[in-house]
Amino acid sequence: MKLSTYEPDALPPGARRLSYGLFCWLNRHTTVLRAFGALLRHWPSVGGRLGLAARASAVRDVLTRTRSFSNTAHAANMVSGDYLIGMDPGPTYSADRDLVHARLASLDVPADSDAEAQRRIKALSGRGAGAFDLIEDYLMWVVFHAMRPLFGAATGAVVAGSTTASAQGDVDEGLQRQYMLEIRYVAGQLLAGSLATLDLRRRAEACGDALQARIDRVSGPIGAAWGVKSASEDIERNAVGLAWISHPVTVQSGALIVQELLGRAKVYEELRSKAGKLGEPGVWTDPEFRKIVRNHVLELMRFRPIFPLLARDVPRDTEMETGARYNAGCPGGGKVSLLSIAAMFDPSAVPQSGRFCPDRDWGKNDALRYLMFGYGYRQCPARDHAVEILTSALIGLLTLPRLQLARGEGKAIAYDGPLMLRMRMRTT
Repeated sequence: MKLSTYEPDALPPGARRLSYGLFCWLNRHTTVLRAFGALLRHWPSVGGRLGLAARASAVRDVLTRTRSFSNTAHAANMVSGDYLIGMDPGPTYSADRDLVHARLASLDVPADSDAEAQRRIKALSGRGAGAFDLIEDYLMWVVFHAMRPLFGAATGAVVAGSTTASAQGDVDEGLQRQYMLEIRYVAGQLLAGSLATLDLRRRAEACGDALQARIDRVSGPIGAAWGVKSASEDIERNAVGLAWISHPVTVQSGALIVQELLGRAKVYEELRSKAGKLGEPGVWTDPEFRKIVRNHVLELMRFRPIFPLLARDVPRDTEMETGARYNAGCPGGGKVSLLSIAAMFDPSAVPQSGRFCPDRDWGKNDALRYLMFGYGYRQCPARDHAVEILTSALIGLLTLPRLQLARGEGKAIAYDGPLMLRMRMRTT
């Protein structure tokens, strides 16, 4: 198998722009990736020669063999420094993961996400409905308030990047917005990858440096709020990681599921009808309705995952299962790519995989339902929190009059590479 070992900075500018443009286009047109994945599932030996895994069994095999297929493939795209997502298993990884689990245990989801979703929906309704930006006016605030307990009493200091008295407690929304934009571009580099143009990478690096400086200034309050006595570099590493990965990725996922839902008018109307029959406060308190919406969130994420493609380093010579008659050889020093979206549509593992079916019985393959969060030991530790936050956000949107993309004054959706910056909505 021939694997890529190129150095991204050595790419000619024209080739970089072309490959980056193609990468972004594929991320926005997941049906093309699904079709390509279906071909590779049918001819897995071709995928093996290209270093691509598409069958569910092959993708799971790579994700569970953490020594043979390393997460360090992400490291080059993490401009703000080391974090769990780019580490291999070991003492540092285990200690950091324990700290992250302890911080996640401080969250009160869905109570906080429900409360902020209701507050934001009330504010939008008070403006007479009309047009609003799904990301700027709604999603990023719902996610921010659900994630606030991650930093506990130090949240104000983190957002302000200061330990002054004015940074204690709540800080004004202007500073909160500035903070969220800063971490957005840091996370955007993870989505863009090493194919991003040099201008975009420089911007992400500048934001990454600013985020590191912000956390460095307030590492003392963070350690006190966390009640830990770790070395300052351990606190800073995990605080930086929690800042940029927890918020922007969840916001982007929320925008993607709404985009997918609006493209399924019948599904959207059925959910709105259920919400209308329940009314207030039933939509927020009825456990069966919440379960229905949660199932829809997961199914919408399956059709439009934020990471449809994943990469892994190959530190030493090994073999990759592809589902073909013979395994594919993987020389050390190269990379393999996983079409996670193809794995979630593998008919051998997912019954009627091409059908939109939120209440599908996944049976023994239930773990595959969450493949957009990784798999096995390396699965995102905040998986359930993210799904609950997105469930709260979607419930809120279902209480509004009928939504549609606000067209007519430029494009309703604005992108920055693979990153969705704006999603202008209108109620009718």
